[in-house]
Amino acid sequence: MTAEDTIERFATARYVVKEAHEARWARRIAVFFLQLLILTAILHRFFELSTPAAINLIAVCIVGLGLAVLIAVVSLIRIWFGGQTGATNDFAAIIVGLIGLALPAYFLSQAFLLPELTDIQTSPEDPLQYTVLLEQRPRDANPLGNPSAEQVQLQAEAYEDIGPITVDRPAGAVFTVVNEAVKQLGWTVVVNEAPGESGVGRIEATDTSLIMGFTDDLVVRVKGDDTSAVVDIRSASRYGRSDLGANAERIRAFEDEVNTALEKGETTVLEQTAAEPEEEPVAAPAKQVKKKKRRSRKRRVYRRR
Repeated sequence: MTAEDTIERFATARYVVKEAHEARWARRIAVFFLQLLILTAILHRFFELSTPAAINLIAVCIVGLGLAVLIAVVSLIRIWFGGQTGATNDFAAIIVGLIGLALPAYFLSQAFLLPELTDIQTSPEDPLQYTVLLEQRPRDANPLGNPSAEQVQLQAEAYEDIGPITVDRPAGAVFTVVNEAVKQLGWTVVVNEAPGESGVGRIEATDTSLIMGFTDDLVVRVKGDDTSAVVDIRSASRYGRSDLGANAERIRAFEDEVNTALEKGETTVLEQTAAEPEEEPVAAPAKQVKKKKRRSRKRRVYRRR
């Protein structure tokens, strides 16, 4: 072999770089479990996939996405020190995995920060009772009993702002306001009993979460007479060891809606009273010296505690 042949051989030689196969698999695994997570949400939300099955599938997706991110990180380390290719697949796997893990990670953080409660109500000492929803509730759902002393203590410590609403209005009028609040919140009403002679009105309803379609059961009670009323609400999750704060947030939203409606009603009454024209004094005949004395009208003011 001449010198010219040797130079030509090395000039045409190529340096072959191996691709990290685990990088490609990390991307495939991440994409697969993200698609499975989205499919699970769609099936549960719109196609009646059972909640226990959906929860199990979500757990599998979380493990799969976490595994994909771990494989991608290990692959990046090998690429850095071994000079292989495939970093693009690793970065894609990490991005897809973190997107899929973002919402579950938030819920898991809430589970660690909040107590293990699935049933929240404004008056634990006088628990609201379910009737129709108790029969419609799945057999494998969380039991609906009276709260234990420990649960009452946990709720008092975690949700100090949760309590009944006391209103200086007739129970019937307050029940109308409560009905409107339930309608505005988009709950599905199952029972609607207006206050009768007993002075107690009840509403049973369900609320479905926006993304996953988890269903929770609610009961609202309006108790009072012709002068005042007390509004209580209970919200209970069907599945899970913790509601992740969803029931407390639902109660707050309900009470805000009721308070807003009550304040709006009071403002309307006061404005109507102020707008009423005062009666003009009746002009007396010319021969009469005495004039009728004008009376001042009292305004009716509605108070709410």
